[in-house]
Formats: sequence, structure tokens, C-alpha cells
Amino acid sequence: MPRHTPHLYLTGPWSGGQIELGEQDRRHLEKVLRLERGAAVTYTDGAGRVGAGVFDGDVIERGSERPLDRQNELTVAVSPPKNNSRLRFVVEKLAELGVAHLVWLVTEYSEGRPPRPEKAAAWSQAALEQSRGAWLMSISGPLTIADLDGLGTPLFADHGGGVVDDLHLIADPVLCVGPEGGFAAGEIPDDAIRLALGTTILRVETAAVVGAALLVSGTSQ
Repeated sequence: MPRHTPHLYLTGPWSGGQIELGEQDRRHLEKVLRLERGAAVTYTDGAGRVGAGVFDGDVIERGSERPLDRQNELTVAVSPPKNNSRLRFVVEKLAELGVAHLVWLVTEYSEGRPPRPEKAAAWSQAALEQSRGAWLMSISGPLTIADLDGLGTPLFADHGGGVVDDLHLIADPVLCVGPEGGFAAGEIPDDAIRLALGTTILRVETAAVVGAALLVSGTSQ
């Protein structure tokens, strides 16, 4: 069976024929993946450029490279779940789906807190490598619903919502996922699009992933 080819997130911009590896990346390749010098790797700068190169100890020897277009401009605004494992799930799965932007959302019934930015960034980077992606998901917030104005077209995950036809035609969608208690009365604007995510009540992290998958694929139920 062919050996798995590691996919690396290596911060750009790059210059010259080599990309220097940080100590943590080098140790992971040598000690965890047991990669030998001369082994093939792929890599990305997280901004759309991907390449195929060779591991050479402290550096990656650059090979053929190409730019890839971002597949969507989806923003998912999520009220943070209450524990670390559920926060990590949200970050990792949205990154694996190729979501462009994650925003931590503050609502009246919010109970959780966003993770430390450096921790969320590490989860996002690991998910980018695992999914062999080209674009690193940005993470920001916390923001209120009012703060989202101007970011795109808001869609609110709502058990009482309906089916939305032609999701792929919605410009710059912003999926808003509330906390366990849902959105408070009056928090969702009267003219907002309410998107049902099924017939059952979903946890925050499940709703975020299901809604993101629907919007990435451009389909509704």
C-alpha cells in the first residue's frame, strides 16, 4: 500500500527553492510520521497556493505549485458551545468543509466562551492539513447579530424555519447558529431568512455543521 503523503500548512509568502520548517513541524514529520529525507509531501500557504515537494530535514524542497480558487465565501456565525471538545468540533469540522470564515456569535442566551485565538487557529490549521485543503478558515469575534450587518446575507438556523430553494444563488451567505436555548424573541430580524435544518432539535455544533454542509453544497432539504 502506498505511503500516505503528508499535507502541510506552511505560512507564506515563500521565496527561493526551499521552505524552512519550524521545530514543531520538523519533529512531527520525523518523530510522529517517521518521515525520511527524500519523502514526498504536499503543502499549502493557506491562501490558495498548493505545491508538491520533498522533505529534506529542516526544509521542504519546493516542487510544482499552482493556485486554487476558493470554493465559497460562506461565513458561519456560531454561539460558542459550553465545553472545549464541542468548541474544537465546531472549528475542525467547519474547516474540513471548507468554510471561509467562522465568527463567534454573542446572543442573549449565549453561555459558552470562545476558545483562545491561538488554540482555535491551531485546530483550524490541523483540520486544513487533514482535509488537504488550500484555504485556511479565518476565525474572528465575538460579535453580536447587529455586528454582522454588512458581512453578507444572514440566514438563521431555526427549527421553525422552512426550506430555502436555490441556496447557491444567495450572495455571501452568513449562517447564524444560536445557543442551546435558541435565539431570544426579537433577536432574529422580521425579514430574515429562517432555515430549517431538519425535523429534530440539533445541538449547536451539529447545527453549524449541517447548515454549513447544506450551504457549501448549495442545497436545502
